[in-house]
Amino acid sequence: MGYEDAGSVPFVRKPEDVQASFCATLVDEWVRGGLRAVMIAPGSRSTPMAVALVAHPSVKVSVFLDERSAAFAALGWGMATGEPAVALCTSGTAATHFHAAVAEADLSAVPLLIVTTDRPPELRDVGAAQTIDQSHLFGAKVRWFHEPGVADENASSSWRSLAARSLALSVGAWPGPVHLNLAFREPLLGAATVERDDVDRRIRLGRLVPDDSTVGDIVQRWSGRRGVLVAGRGGASPGSLYRLADALQWPLLAEPRSGAQSRSIAHYDSIVRGADSTLVPEVVVRFGEAPSSKVLGRFLLESGAEQWHVASVGRPYDPDHRVSGHVRCDADALIEAVSDRLRPAPVSWVREWRRRDDAARAAFTILDDPKGELTGPRVARHVVSGLPAGSNLVVSSSMPIRDVEWFAGDCSHLRVFASRGANGIDGVIATAIGVAAATGRPTGLLIGDVAFVHDASSLAGLSRRGLDLRIVVTDNDGGGIFHHLPQKTVLDPDLFETLFGTPHGSDTAVIGQAFGVDSTTVENLSELHTRLRNIGPSITVVRTDRERDVAEHKRLHLSI
Repeated sequence: MGYEDAGSVPFVRKPEDVQASFCATLVDEWVRGGLRAVMIAPGSRSTPMAVALVAHPSVKVSVFLDERSAAFAALGWGMATGEPAVALCTSGTAATHFHAAVAEADLSAVPLLIVTTDRPPELRDVGAAQTIDQSHLFGAKVRWFHEPGVADENASSSWRSLAARSLALSVGAWPGPVHLNLAFREPLLGAATVERDDVDRRIRLGRLVPDDSTVGDIVQRWSGRRGVLVAGRGGASPGSLYRLADALQWPLLAEPRSGAQSRSIAHYDSIVRGADSTLVPEVVVRFGEAPSSKVLGRFLLESGAEQWHVASVGRPYDPDHRVSGHVRCDADALIEAVSDRLRPAPVSWVREWRRRDDAARAAFTILDDPKGELTGPRVARHVVSGLPAGSNLVVSSSMPIRDVEWFAGDCSHLRVFASRGANGIDGVIATAIGVAAATGRPTGLLIGDVAFVHDASSLAGLSRRGLDLRIVVTDNDGGGIFHHLPQKTVLDPDLFETLFGTPHGSDTAVIGQAFGVDSTTVENLSELHTRLRNIGPSITVVRTDRERDVAEHKRLHLSI
């Protein structure tokens, strides 16, 4: 069903035509504002919007059988592009399955445009089928919620403004999810015309630059002192971080998502486990989100160092309530303003950090042996080295992100993604699908077996999406991360295995095959490398052992 210009309409349109025109106009304005993708979960009530989205030639449409999959794929698109994708669903409990992705988008400041469809007002609170209260369904997690009601011909002049505002608030000074709840009456199919106006609505985002007072204070309080820079996602660019580290002669502790590992202290987690007074900083400056290492966080807290956090968006990072300097501005602009005025720390300070990092790099080369045991750290390291330069790597929460961050070494030849806002294992496969679709690049996914089973429905249709998605599952039949926590040594072994080990007994390779995806279990790391060279989609399962993984972690940390 195509679009027509409204022009001069000499008659009153039928209600279904008004609904269709409302949707077509919203889509047209979204596209003018930069929308390129939509993830649709099928349903009846969403028909007018689904038809409008499919009809627009500039919108890439992907359909998912599971609403959660659709929402997380849209999240992955937003992570990769900095632009929102639309996640669309029908009414009722379908909308509730968007919630986990909305929570992650909120905490990670990822643009996301959630469009739920609803029954009209007269069908609410009267026992109508597939009807729940969808108003403010996601609470304070969204940047804006709006419910315009059933499309009204008399309000047509507001349609483009509604579309533009929803898009702008998703990518604004604090990016995140926006929720529109759109009610439609039957009949749901009508003839669409696009409402035109002469307003040029554009999203303009300027740099938030630091003021002179902030710059002067930073120069005074950072200069000449022993400090560390901690870089995560959403901080400064790699080039700016290197410039600041050189100016201060401070070690740069960069986690994989920062993109700044090529000139950083990559093995900080192991280093600080055995740190002495020679590594205790006076100042800690964090850029963006935090690494996964609790050991690093505890070391920096116990150091008593003066804490700073620099970010252009998002909530303050201060879980220990010790940050004295919250700086909200463009991090690159801040570094540009202060670098030439800073005085460096004694050169021995950064040299000691580099010496210990060099020792860790040398010790961890044992993981490179393709004949070594199959453990989480080894698989992570070989996934990072086995993917071609320029690829994406999506990493699941729990142990995969820790194994990559702590043991995989320099990841700067890859673009690394992980959902660390809420740190959940929800929708990880779908997120990787969104990243791959947005970039068109080879995309690796390192995921544990529990997260894989948790999101297996996202595999539906994967073999037909035309994506190069190379999934690697570290399968130890349960929750390996809990073996590193106090529960393992305190609880009765049987109770621990029931509550935390949680063996699922599933054959993860067979699960992939059931969805028509090339899936196999490899017996060694050489076979893993061979699989990683094949263009996807594919699923490669590596059997590991939880107890052996714990022993490997301990052995590696002690080796330096």
